[in-house]
Amino acid sequence: MTDLNKSEHKVTDLAEQVKQEDAYFRSIIENNSFYIIKTDLEGNYTYLNPFFCKMLSIKPEDFLGKESLSLIMPVDHQACIETVTKCFENPGKSFWVILRKPIPEGILSTQWEFKLLMDEVGNPMELLCIGHDITPLILKQQELQSLVDITAEQNKRLVNFTYVISHNIRSHVANIIGIINISEDLEDNKMVMDMLKGSTNSLDETITNLNEVISIQANTNLPVVRINVYQEISRVFNSIQVLVNSAETVINYKFDKAEELTTNPAYFESILLNLITNALKYKSPDNTLALELDLQQAEKYTILTFKDNGIGIDLDKYRGQLFGMYKTFHKNSDARGLGLYIVKTQVEAMGGKIEVESAPAMGTAFKIYFRKM
Repeated sequence: MTDLNKSEHKVTDLAEQVKQEDAYFRSIIENNSFYIIKTDLEGNYTYLNPFFCKMLSIKPEDFLGKESLSLIMPVDHQACIETVTKCFENPGKSFWVILRKPIPEGILSTQWEFKLLMDEVGNPMELLCIGHDITPLILKQQELQSLVDITAEQNKRLVNFTYVISHNIRSHVANIIGIINISEDLEDNKMVMDMLKGSTNSLDETITNLNEVISIQANTNLPVVRINVYQEISRVFNSIQVLVNSAETVINYKFDKAEELTTNPAYFESILLNLITNALKYKSPDNTLALELDLQQAEKYTILTFKDNGIGIDLDKYRGQLFGMYKTFHKNSDARGLGLYIVKTQVEAMGGKIEVESAPAMGTAFKIYFRKM
């Protein structure tokens, strides 16, 4: 065999070897579980591996030469563009981005490595993108976040519940102490016993409602029942009758006494007790305390309006702090700055909201939105 023939044989063998190696590596690329795509410098697809096409149920010929953003959700366009920009600013370095894609089973979450490939002389040649499925990891993160949210909600309710116990029971105890203190001045023992009986019965109902709240499990759903609004409000007023009577309070109901509401009784009682005791605490020294309660129906809410004629609040000055913890707005020695914070927390825990209208010396009106269930 001549030297020329030997040289040609070596070239043929080398070409065959390169061809075999190319086929080998192409087989690896086309049969692994990674997504591999390439684009030209203008961002048009030049290659999409079979696994990528299979997962997206597409044909490569339908997208070759088309803009790469055509297969990316609009919400992820900016993140993708920013990652490509980093690749051009830092040739040869890899950058990562998480992209999503709707598939029949839901949302496919993928993490991609972007890298700008260079030719032999260092000029940009094409963009290589390699991705893999991280959907199970995303789902696990969402599950963990859900558990964190549940724990945070339970902790918030624990603090809330602690206050409910303290405030609701203390109000009843204060009323009982008031009855005992005035009993020496009353000759009618039956009246005293009736007042004590009514107060202790109300205390017993409060404890029953609190036990219902204790039964809340990990699903964080508050137990709710259908209540007669007028009867429940009357019960709350009666439970602190001595405190209400001492302020010579006038109560005006502006709604039908047959109106009903689905709510958590313990929270409803706590909200009312806070609003009533606030009204008593901040009554005008120049007027008899007048309370007006109204109930209106909206599409998504039942709205309870609780209005007093007390000293009012300067909302221009305090609106942003009104429902903050430990925030007080008057020089009252009994003020602790918890009542309105707890009211807001309890209302929101039931899916509702609270609004306020007030001005100095003009009284205050609270609108409590109870979400219909």
